[in-house]
Amino acid sequence: MSKDNGKAIGGGINSLSKLRNYSEGGISRGDSFSAEPSLLIEEDGFNSRGAFALDYWARPDVVAHIRGFAESYKAGRFVPPIVVIVRNGEILVRDGAHRRRGLMLAISEGAVIEKIHVVEQKGDEAEQAKLVLTANDGRPLSPLERAVQYGKLTAWGWTVARIAKEVNRTSEHVRTTLPLLELPIALKQLIAEDVIKATLAMSLYNEHGTKAVELVNEAIALQEIEQAQETTELELALKDLTSGLDSTQAPAPAAEAGAAIEAGAAVDAVTPALQVPAEEPRKKIKITGKHVQKLAGAAPKISKKTAEFVHKGFAQLGQTIDKITLQGDHFVMKLTADEVELLKEIKAQLAAASKPEPDAKDPAQVELLEQAEAESQAGVTLQ
Repeated sequence: MSKDNGKAIGGGINSLSKLRNYSEGGISRGDSFSAEPSLLIEEDGFNSRGAFALDYWARPDVVAHIRGFAESYKAGRFVPPIVVIVRNGEILVRDGAHRRRGLMLAISEGAVIEKIHVVEQKGDEAEQAKLVLTANDGRPLSPLERAVQYGKLTAWGWTVARIAKEVNRTSEHVRTTLPLLELPIALKQLIAEDVIKATLAMSLYNEHGTKAVELVNEAIALQEIEQAQETTELELALKDLTSGLDSTQAPAPAAEAGAAIEAGAAVDAVTPALQVPAEEPRKKIKITGKHVQKLAGAAPKISKKTAEFVHKGFAQLGQTIDKITLQGDHFVMKLTADEVELLKEIKAQLAAASKPEPDAKDPAQVELLEQAEAESQAGVTLQ
């Protein structure tokens, strides 16, 4: 690499700044800034991180993520620059909220970091929202967090197709994510706290409306009761264990007790201490479809095959239905023998689809399911 002036690259070129002088436009210097950590500000309401969560920054996984950045700053390892904008003389973080908190944690623990590199973002509010969707701290946005940013972009006039193109997602993804914003606040908080999946919450809301909140809360209450019962049973078992061990240790006579006292450390060396298992932390409540189905009852599942059969069946009956006549107080529909059999078959398939599924945890029910599947594969069921 050389310039027209004939200067050759020497062995002492060890920086981009120096190498730039020898390049033919291959290296350019852009805007690079450093800022004191205390000048970096997180703007309330901008980032969708932890949207609707009661205490996002206290979550164990988030705390661990921030701790990782703090250790990297302490060790001098590379951490991607924080992206900022400047508004009214303030430096506002646009990408890097976790990194900033990790940086401040490292400083609070003794790390000497006077300035860090930052990258200034250009563009309007829509471009800043897009940045949140495309360049985050290494922690993927949750569906609800993405929905918040999609909502901002639609409010600024972006179409679903444009959002999908700009954030490298499908239009279907954007279209199915946006309705999460319409969920009741209570459901959104449960999603944010990772108590229930966004897809399940959306499905329950579509099926039960606002009653979905009541169903989920009832399911949570049942899980809490089950956990309390498990804890009580464990405590009773530990109590029985310790009381049983205590009863086997008869009090020593005075002479033996004195000898034991004189032996001192020797007694401690040969007598193991009673190890009582530490109480396990209570499991995190997690609501699944099965928990809610126990309360609401399992909705009938109509297979695609059954739906197509019913659709075609009524299509065949279309002309007959159109010929229904009123005779006195009754409507009369004249059916052929084949049409009667078709209606019976539609009724049978819908009745079969409406039967609740057996509990897969019951061995007897599992056997019934396997038998039904075997019969289906053998062609026993009506086609």
